[in-house]
Amino acid sequence: MAGVSQYLSARTRVMSGRHVISRPTHRHFDPSMRSLAPYHLLLLAATLLAGVLMPCVGCAARARAERASAAAGVWEPVGFSVRGQPILATTIAPPAGAMPPRVLIVGGIHGNEREGLPAVDPLVEMLGRDSAGAHVRVVRDLNPDGTAARSRGNARGVDLNRNFPASNFSPSLQRGPAALSEPESNALAGELARFRPHVVIVFHSIARGPFVNFDGPGEALASAFVSGAAPADGRWRVEPSMGYPTPGSLGTLVGVDGGTPILTVEFLRGHDAPTAIASALGGVRAVLLHLRDMPGATWQRSGPS
Repeated sequence: MAGVSQYLSARTRVMSGRHVISRPTHRHFDPSMRSLAPYHLLLLAATLLAGVLMPCVGCAARARAERASAAAGVWEPVGFSVRGQPILATTIAPPAGAMPPRVLIVGGIHGNEREGLPAVDPLVEMLGRDSAGAHVRVVRDLNPDGTAARSRGNARGVDLNRNFPASNFSPSLQRGPAALSEPESNALAGELARFRPHVVIVFHSIARGPFVNFDGPGEALASAFVSGAAPADGRWRVEPSMGYPTPGSLGTLVGVDGGTPILTVEFLRGHDAPTAIASALGGVRAVLLHLRDMPGATWQRSGPS
């Protein structure tokens, strides 16, 4: 728990219910990150801190502001890349007092897997009109430096999807000297702790796509995505395993260690933009409708978001 508190206090401070993010100092890693707790403790710490540091004062006004921000396409930085590029996010909030599922969507994490990025703005526009009652947080691109360079890793060559504090993380040149050694993975860890999603969806691409992989109890949600994406491209399918180890991955952290459903949406590498966009919109919409219709879901008993 101490590691989580150190992480939160080092990376954010709370002012009027909002996180104020500092630019990275460009030190390669913070030794205090070595003691960071697993994902379920991140969520526990976020819950405790939310009660102590962020009492729900003006919740209705804040929700209205978030809805207006998303409808206007306003994005805010939640962190910065190694080269100082902002990592942008926006929120589509539910009506005040609602008890919706919280869904976190990441438009890209590997800079050479850009196929999902063109879908981000149309997706936010669609959700602004109708999010099927869900509370959605969208991170545009976790790896803006990699995207600019068309490289898998960030500007230091670290694969961000191997840099999370999962139970199977081990340091290496590719994975980084420590879990969360990179400012980009730190930014997403902060989003996980603050937003406490019930479902996570991350866009990738691969030569043998398109398919949806899942970790945690996500098989039904993966099937829902496929059914929603199929009208745009009938090749979509569910793949329960990637077929290779993924140490330090977001899927392991969130799904395996944390027990939260996470969908790894693998577009076909080189997927044409219109088809990829239609697939993403149809797939996400189907997932949100599936969540809305789930009887007795945990978020329906957990109070307003």
